Amino acid sequence: DLKAACTNTNTRPRYAYIAPTYRQGKAIAWDYMKHFAAPIPGVEVNESELRIDYPNGAQVRIYGADNPDALRGIYLDGVVLDEYGLMAPNVFTEVIRPLLSDRQGWALFIGTPNGKNQFYDVVRYASEGHPSWYCAVYRASDTGILPEHELTAARQVMTSDEYAQEFECSFEAS
Repeated sequence: DLKAACTNTNTRPRYAYIAPTYRQGKAIAWDYMKHFAAPIPGVEVNESELRIDYPNGAQVRIYGADNPDALRGIYLDGVVLDEYGLMAPNVFTEVIRPLLSDRQGWALFIGTPNGKNQFYDVVRYASEGHPSWYCAVYRASDTGILPEHELTAARQVMTSDEYAQEFECSFEAS
């Protein structure tokens, strides 16, 4: 959202980070958003609205999917849907997708598998090679971000299904 907000040449670009709940969105992303925006001259932070205003007129804001009707009527140039599988199944198709239409905006779905729900459907759809869709799966064992001893420690206290879901992105395990 940050790079897109800073480089978008549209009039009044709007971006959203949407978590399953507003409170969860604040806990997950707000500190990061402020930290990475701080070095940009002219940035204004609105604490009460969890919104960052950029010098080019762009805004990035946190929302919760727990009140999807509060999103109606706005437009978006881009949106990140975090833990999409924990949101109501119709949030994207009935509320968010129409918000992207007039600006021909983009959506990024991220999360941890949690059964064969709407997140599973999106991952499957994107994996099938539909034009303008892209899918990437980052398994902990492949990324090298977590040291092997941490993965081993997690496997020792988690069931194999829990580990497969949380660390190896398995929809089958959940």
